[in-house]
Amino acid sequence: MDVCSKNQNRTAPLGADGPQRGDAPLCSRTNGWSWPPHPFQLLAWLLYAYFALTGFGVFVPLLPAHWIPAGYICTGVLFACHLCVHVMAVSVDPADYNVRTRSHKAPVPEFDHSKHAHVIENCHCYLCQVDVGPKSKHCSACNKCVSDFDHHCRWLNNCVGSRNYRLFLHSVLSALLGVSLLLVLSFYVFIQFFLDPSRLRTDNHFLGRNESVWLVFLPLAPVRSAAAVIPALAAVTMAMALMSLVLLCHLLCFHIYLMWNRLSTFEYILRQRHRRDGRDPKNPEPGKETGAPSIHLIKDGSYPESLGYTNSQLDLEERTTVAVRGEPEFLRTVS
Repeated sequence: MDVCSKNQNRTAPLGADGPQRGDAPLCSRTNGWSWPPHPFQLLAWLLYAYFALTGFGVFVPLLPAHWIPAGYICTGVLFACHLCVHVMAVSVDPADYNVRTRSHKAPVPEFDHSKHAHVIENCHCYLCQVDVGPKSKHCSACNKCVSDFDHHCRWLNNCVGSRNYRLFLHSVLSALLGVSLLLVLSFYVFIQFFLDPSRLRTDNHFLGRNESVWLVFLPLAPVRSAAAVIPALAAVTMAMALMSLVLLCHLLCFHIYLMWNRLSTFEYILRQRHRRDGRDPKNPEPGKETGAPSIHLIKDGSYPESLGYTNSQLDLEERTTVAVRGEPEFLRTVS
């Protein structure tokens, strides 16, 4: 059995001298389906299942008869598009080309700080043992070099790089549109239930039934429910949709800002840290001590040698930031 089929999510613990060797072999993750799944990844699928179930099974069937076809079509298209791009973003291996095409799979070796000052030197990664691109970054969560590394997304359980960045953005945008439409549907049902419940009972299954009897999962599998179930589901769905909408809007606006300024998430984190260090009176020249570049270098999207490759100090600070925190504060809860 391939030794890399086990402990897919294990990475080297960080110690005083950089990454330290664990007892078990350290292997790279292939993509977001590599075991074990992240709790945020499971939460994302549970939210998708809940929104799809309530949308198609409760809210759309309660719309006026002439709205129902449009409700099914619009909601179905948005949910299907999100499912496709989300699965593709999870399934893509964002690793550097030479990492993906190397002919052998082996445990990632221990980084020997006594021999090398950087994990990557002269475009060669001493952990992946291959030559990599000038903007590739070794992610400690996936334990591999990622091409044009942006950030490690815990909702996808996968790194986001040049190979799946557009899929990641499309996933965020489609989720935003789908949640917005579901919010409108649930809000309509909630209001009409108190204003004029008869407008929600146009389906033939309601004919001849007591007004206190409500049906869900129409028209194929009608299930009786109490009247209070409808506004309760609508209220819960509205609350969850509003929270998701705020976080998704924040995430999308943040990445629009990054694209406008030609920054990656990782570069943005470095720039913010450089600014904080620049205000520290105890560290008048942080760029020389930490290896951080000047702001204009980061804004131009170029990497100096001291930054483009992970040295021991940066390994402790920046890789921990990317792998553990993953993103800025709101990205930790959105992805």
